[in-house]
Amino acid sequence: MAIVRPKKSKPSAWSFIRAPAPLKANAHPIPPLGYILIALVVIQWFHATSLAVKLQCLIGAGLFSCTEYTFYTMTVESPDGTVSVKPFAGRPGHTTVHQYIMNVFYIPILIHGYHALIGSTALRILLFPINIWLLEVIQGYTLIYLIGYNAAWTYRGYDAFFHGTIKMSYVHHWLMMGAVLELVVLPYTLPLTETIATYLPF
Repeated sequence: MAIVRPKKSKPSAWSFIRAPAPLKANAHPIPPLGYILIALVVIQWFHATSLAVKLQCLIGAGLFSCTEYTFYTMTVESPDGTVSVKPFAGRPGHTTVHQYIMNVFYIPILIHGYHALIGSTALRILLFPINIWLLEVIQGYTLIYLIGYNAAWTYRGYDAFFHGTIKMSYVHHWLMMGAVLELVVLPYTLPLTETIATYLPF
């Protein structure tokens, strides 16, 4: 009598979307192609951006790091991944060098590429969460490929998707960030960096 073995089900697209974040235990050395990827990104960044944009990248990444550090001190995270606003409830501030470096190289896409694609200020604010989720997916999977896990951030909970790289309930945070960026930060930062660049000797 022949034994019928159950067929193994192939992973679906939904299972990939819902896959949890890889753990730090999955860390591995940077693969050879990873070094090539890093070199290409760095070279492209240096050659494709002006001095003013480079300043914007350094300042913008620094501002985000300060924002992320402050956000941690103003919130607490429950075991199920739910984040609640509880200022100074004991959670220490947190940010990472990985986050800063990734943002430095991604800001030209986040700001200038986004502005080139969408001309309306109101629409840019409204769609800013999608802009951030795209950033998080690209940066998150780049880090997972390079070192085996996302060392910059990890989202948990029912609304965390794509190996913990995005969290849907943060949509209101990203909307507020988009509004502040468009109405406060960019109108003053961009002209300032252009002015500073004219005085630098290189």
